[in-house]
Amino acid sequence: MVNPYGPDTRGTFSFGIRLGLLFEVQAACLSAICVLGLLVYLAWTAIRTRRQRGKHALPSHLHVLFVSLLFSDLLHSIGSILNIPWIRDSGVLEGPLCTAQGIFRQMGDTGVALEILAIAVFTWGVIVRGWSSPSLKTTFVIVGLIWIFVILITLVSYGVHKAAEQVYYGNTRYWCWIRSPYSLPDGIALQYGWFWLTAAINLVLYISVAVTLLKSKRRCRNAQMPEGQRSLQKIAFQMTWYPIIYLITITPMSITRLWIFTNPEHPPPFAATALAAVLLTLSGVFNAVLFSITRPTLIPQKGHDHDPTVGGLRSIYTLEFCQRPDEDQRSSKIPPSLETPCHGEGTSKGGGTDETYV
Repeated sequence: MVNPYGPDTRGTFSFGIRLGLLFEVQAACLSAICVLGLLVYLAWTAIRTRRQRGKHALPSHLHVLFVSLLFSDLLHSIGSILNIPWIRDSGVLEGPLCTAQGIFRQMGDTGVALEILAIAVFTWGVIVRGWSSPSLKTTFVIVGLIWIFVILITLVSYGVHKAAEQVYYGNTRYWCWIRSPYSLPDGIALQYGWFWLTAAINLVLYISVAVTLLKSKRRCRNAQMPEGQRSLQKIAFQMTWYPIIYLITITPMSITRLWIFTNPEHPPPFAATALAAVLLTLSGVFNAVLFSITRPTLIPQKGHDHDPTVGGLRSIYTLEFCQRPDEDQRSSKIPPSLETPCHGEGTSKGGGTDETYV
């Protein structure tokens, strides 16, 4: 009998296994199309905005983080698309392609976790703690550090074990990833630990965000709240979908992986593994859709470019390209506070629809 974790299992996959892997490949292709389409649209928007507003047009800090997140989703999609040879050959063959799949999967998944974590921290800081929006330079430094960390932990771990008797990225039964005996310690330290840490911190931070928004909503009824501020609240509530979607995508795979870690001789049913893989691979679709929902100006609408109400929404939530403030302004403006008084209680100087620069 062929070892299902051996270096060459071609010809051993059943029709059901091949079909399940095909579903994952289809989910990966859908994610890749959504991500690439959105990236192309964002590039076109950036070029158009730069032409309209001149060389001082800059993206917001969350815009940069979301683009980085989309690239991480794309890496995971590429890793899942590499299941095609295993479907064709009815099994896994260890080698350069198998190693590439393991690297793409690990880099994409860890990158998504860290970028979701960064977005959560920034959102919580601005809404709950009243932080100023970070400068573009700071944001690029953070994104750069995330990618350096992801690349280093992937390549260093591979390099350290490259000369070992057992291959590092190899057959894990249905595809390639960190294989036994390294899968338990390295899988948790380099990937799944970041999954769970991000999920836990997201829950804590976004619960705090939701509580802050609910308190603000009780103080100001919608009929009394300025239009720009109501829109900010709506978008901020929509941002709380990110931890929910993230938990939905990682929980099934985390459960099946823990099952394998603790009981490798009796793995979970393939149907559960395939469903978990499909949900995780659809992360790119979910993030692209959420990006569109939480950015009202993603789809151009007549009159929005010059609508003063929309100007008040050019905050961290809209991810809109904004003009750089005057050179004598050393810090970014933060969006109108969700705790500002309602109409009838007195309003802060300048109102709630001033354009913010992020």
